[in-house]
Amino acid sequence: MASAESQEKKKLSKAEKKAARKQAKSQHLLLKHDGIATSETPTKFLLIGNGGLLNGIQQELLAPLFKHYGQVEEIVMLPGKPYSFVCYREIDRAIKAHDNLQGYVLRDGLGPTNIRMYLSYVTQVPKNSINCENLPAGLILIEDFIDQSLERELLESITWEDGSATCESQSAQQSLKHRRVKHHGYEFLYSTNNIDKDNPMPDGMPALFGQVIDDIMATGHVQCRPDQLTINQYQPGQGIPPHIDTHSAFEDAIIALSLGSQVLMEFSHPDGRHIPVLLPPRSLVIMTGEARYLWSHGITPRKGDIVPSATTDTKGGLTLMPRSVRTSLTFRAIRREPCKCDYPSRCDSQQNQTIVKAIQEHNPSASLPTSEQEAAVLEQTHVHQVYDRIAEHFSDTRHKPWPRVAEFLNKLAPGSVVMDVGCGNGKYLGVNRSLYTIGCDRSQHLVDICRQRQFQAFTSDALELPVRSASVDACICIAVIHHFSTQARREKAVQEIVRILNSGGQALIYVWAVEQERNKKKSNYLKDSKTSDKVQIANNGATDCEQEAVDTNLETERRNGNACLQNPETDSSISNQNSKATVNESHSITASPSNVGCSDTSQDCCKSKGTADGKDVPDIERRNEVGEKGVRVPQGNNLQTTDTTLPIHKNRTQFVQPDLLVPWHLKIKKDTGQGSPSKDLTAQNEAAQSVVYHRYYHVFKEGELEKLCLCVGDTEVVSSYYDQGNWCVVFKKK
Repeated sequence: MASAESQEKKKLSKAEKKAARKQAKSQHLLLKHDGIATSETPTKFLLIGNGGLLNGIQQELLAPLFKHYGQVEEIVMLPGKPYSFVCYREIDRAIKAHDNLQGYVLRDGLGPTNIRMYLSYVTQVPKNSINCENLPAGLILIEDFIDQSLERELLESITWEDGSATCESQSAQQSLKHRRVKHHGYEFLYSTNNIDKDNPMPDGMPALFGQVIDDIMATGHVQCRPDQLTINQYQPGQGIPPHIDTHSAFEDAIIALSLGSQVLMEFSHPDGRHIPVLLPPRSLVIMTGEARYLWSHGITPRKGDIVPSATTDTKGGLTLMPRSVRTSLTFRAIRREPCKCDYPSRCDSQQNQTIVKAIQEHNPSASLPTSEQEAAVLEQTHVHQVYDRIAEHFSDTRHKPWPRVAEFLNKLAPGSVVMDVGCGNGKYLGVNRSLYTIGCDRSQHLVDICRQRQFQAFTSDALELPVRSASVDACICIAVIHHFSTQARREKAVQEIVRILNSGGQALIYVWAVEQERNKKKSNYLKDSKTSDKVQIANNGATDCEQEAVDTNLETERRNGNACLQNPETDSSISNQNSKATVNESHSITASPSNVGCSDTSQDCCKSKGTADGKDVPDIERRNEVGEKGVRVPQGNNLQTTDTTLPIHKNRTQFVQPDLLVPWHLKIKKDTGQGSPSKDLTAQNEAAQSVVYHRYYHVFKEGELEKLCLCVGDTEVVSSYYDQGNWCVVFKKK
């Protein structure tokens, strides 16, 4: 018997042996990663390896292939999986298909040109993962809102100018990185995420689009007549990051008409709910109330969408539908008054009003918060606004990845999906090119820097990540959690990381440590105090172990006599993407940026006589006016010292309490009129002014970060360590 079996094995061709090895490997991986065990005994259920949605295979391709061998009850295709299942009514039909289609090569233009199927028997089949949730509250979807004739007429009426177009026409049309854009009525300014309400476009709204607006108003779902239109053209593979249309810019209804192609628009709620909504061609979607103000919406850049199959005899499973060129018409009504919606956590109007009120009332924005609202104000004023103001200079000091963070990334399996929460300028996004790494940050300016470096990044709040649950293999969150001012908010940030991780996925978190001296060895932060004093930057807060940035900047200071040294802190900023308030500059807190909607700081800020954007500096706290136990809160033109709960930390010294404000000194050099810079540092410093920005930190004591990661549940600490003044934890999602 053994001899017969041996002879049988010898008869296998080289290709058959290779196929057998691949099938065995496929079965092993399925059992290891997805818990799917194959059966040696034939069953009615076939697993189709390499025949899944992840391979670009459509249900419509598989159905006729397997129906040829008998009656198919169901084809199950799961999102994000490289396999599918076929359920036959009779076992002998499944056996026949198994024997005839084993190793069959699929050829299809949607995915790889050569895809070989490997079939196995299984004892059970998972349910189709079709999202049957209702639409988000306030979302209205009207299919076939227009007919094909009007769709064609609208598309033909849209003219896209070439590079020789006039300045006026080019201002109405833009070619963004991910799509082509055109405006009517009012131009949407992507630099501020707002519109200039006093500057309507000269051509107004074209008559044909005006007729569409008439039909929209006739639905009765829209109260304010749209007077602004943005036209987006998406090629297959293009999309738009998750976002909420600016509250202060537009009225309640956001209306989108899809032309040319279907698309899957994804809606995300702050509590983690995620609802994909299929927008067919010629459909109209109207976002009102909660859907407009609270849920973010976006389109994932890909060339096809996983949608319910139109095949009637496979119980409406999932399939892959390729995209074609899609043009969307987004109609909006300009808002003339501040937004007073019921969702202040997402509302830029109400957040900015809260900040102004806090400033005017000497609200302890520099005190430990006692409520969620106070915590939001503190972080808005002493984290978000500061980093938004210094984003470009902050990025200039971020070059070399920390070795142990790079080590964590380099150990991940090739092809892993990694999220960098609080990515800053993206210095970790390119560490391991074999990973699919995506970054997010609160600062639009820092996200723009990431995109300039050809990295994938989007603007987001770490407390409300617009990422679907269990969708990433690993996370890093470097120097972000210590900027949250309450235990509950720090827990929420970790919970969000846990939520988006796959089961078994790992996360690495770094926070600033109370202990800047350990085992009788000082951190670089303390070691550099003497060197810093020599160039009179003892109070510049280098809050990390990025010694390369410190050394580089100090050497530049010595060589050039430059009085514009930014402190080389490592923490990735989480600046507020909605920081667009118009606040009187005379009410700035502790030289935190009062004009919240400021643009990127200029490279030439050191040469200006005022702020980084070249404006005069009113009532800005100078270095010698900073007290150790309080901050200066300007009121009118008078500065008054106010003792607060949060002390201002003296940089490069030991911490005395966990919650504090850390200064960032930005030098603004006066024009001495002497031409070339003087080599005399003293003379230069006398000709310089220092703008002081105060950033809130909660520094962690030993063991605190581990407890934080464990208290959110569903986690297991893999390792924890101390790294040059930072506490670090690697944890795994169970």
